[in-house]
Amino acid sequence: MKENSRISGQFLLWLGAAISIAEIITGTLIAPLGLAKGFLAILVGHILGCFVFLLPAAIMGGRQRRTAIASTHFAFGHLGVQLFSLLNALQLIGWTAVMIANAISALNGVSGRLFNFKSALFMGLIMAALLIFWLLINNDWLFRINNLVVALLFVGSLIMLWLVLRIPQHASVLTGNSITFGAAVELGVTMALSWLPLIADYTSQTEEPIKVSWASTAGYFIGSLFMFSIGLLAAVRTGKTDITTILVSSGLGILALFIIIFSTVTTTFLDAHSAAVNVHNIWKKLNLKWLASGVVLIGLIIALVVPLSLYQQFLYLIGSIFAPLYTIVFVNYFLLKRPLKIKLNFIFWLVGVVGYYWLQQFNFILGTTTSELLLLGSIVWITGYFINRSK
Repeated sequence: MKENSRISGQFLLWLGAAISIAEIITGTLIAPLGLAKGFLAILVGHILGCFVFLLPAAIMGGRQRRTAIASTHFAFGHLGVQLFSLLNALQLIGWTAVMIANAISALNGVSGRLFNFKSALFMGLIMAALLIFWLLINNDWLFRINNLVVALLFVGSLIMLWLVLRIPQHASVLTGNSITFGAAVELGVTMALSWLPLIADYTSQTEEPIKVSWASTAGYFIGSLFMFSIGLLAAVRTGKTDITTILVSSGLGILALFIIIFSTVTTTFLDAHSAAVNVHNIWKKLNLKWLASGVVLIGLIIALVVPLSLYQQFLYLIGSIFAPLYTIVFVNYFLLKRPLKIKLNFIFWLVGVVGYYWLQQFNFILGTTTSELLLLGSIVWITGYFINRSK
């Protein structure tokens, strides 16, 4: 019974992680493809991102009873864990900042329309305070409160979808070929990929890692697919990609503020917690909860000074670092069953980081990340196969 409760709790935890303004905003970027083609790109991207990357990472961490980054020890050793913990902490601090910045922008937009009040600092402090509260409360209470809020958010999202569908069809201004099918798929893959270095943080302490991994992945898949689709549909119907305009046009009113605030909290506290876990991998004596609170404050400062226009490039940076990393780890762990030499794996990783940006120019229909998985994964497997045969 307790394990079943844990499985359903993990499903809701990752469903809540996916219900966010960032997911809706990313969905709006795909709108130039149109509704049918755009939804197909979203579906393909999520299938690849969730079940080719997230699920194996969750299972691997669960089996080894190690956190997501700690599980890279199998292929990269202690030095690798230290390096990737630092890189992951940095990207998670970046995500914390992105999520807070998105919330500030949306809150200011809606509050400005409803109450004629805007303040980036005030909105940012509200978000930071709620996030720190989420991080400091007892775990039992955290899951109870989080599950309740996620349920309410899901209902709110259904209301948002219904109101978006009632918006009169607008003569779309989203013309031209500003995004290709492959690039749209890549957005879905990289959004899922951003959770890759932390999903095992939540599957590594369970008696049933396979079930918990499937529940976690399914929760994120359903929630993220839904959020992307709302963004796509809203942008296609309104002809706008600005999230504030979409929220106000939908007639959500006060409900929009609730969705913005708490969808940001249920997503971002995972980023802050896992950033703290990664710092803790390096400096064991530091307190985990206070580390996570510090991540929130750093994220708030970054959110207030760094422009959101760098958001899409930030997603690609995550892909360039973690796609080759986990491709190498997966091949070593699942296919070769034994690690290659650590130096060789580091060489493959550096080649993969550079290769990611080189592959982007070819605009593959399944996106850069999947193409790199196939190409780099094949090279690593072939190398390991011949090395093992020669022994």
